[in-house]
Amino acid sequence: MTVSSKFLRYLVTGATATGVHYLVLILLVRQGDIALLGSIVGSVAGLLTNYFLSSRWVFVRASDASSRFARFLAVSVLAFGLNAAFMWIGLRAGLHYLLAQVLSTFLLMLINYTLHANWTFLNRESR
Repeated sequence: MTVSSKFLRYLVTGATATGVHYLVLILLVRQGDIALLGSIVGSVAGLLTNYFLSSRWVFVRASDASSRFARFLAVSVLAFGLNAAFMWIGLRAGLHYLLAQVLSTFLLMLINYTLHANWTFLNRESR
């Protein structure tokens, strides 16, 4: 698979995971929960969606599942912390919670793709 087709699949996967994240975020905020909590819970839901689709459709010929999942979790913990930090900064700056989340999502998309393509899902023989 070419880099451009892999990146396109990553974008579709990311859009799906982001949709799940935002759906959970919006539902929790409408229910009365605070935006930061909604973003955190939505982030976990998006993370699980992203791993499932990435490991089965984007980075199919990657390393063994246990080490791949451990690396995915390491990147996700980093992204989780960065998302919370970006949201906190955006909300403290007075941004609407959805705008803060959009900005966070954009930054994390670039960071996550770079880490997943070059470490998480890299074939063992390529390392």
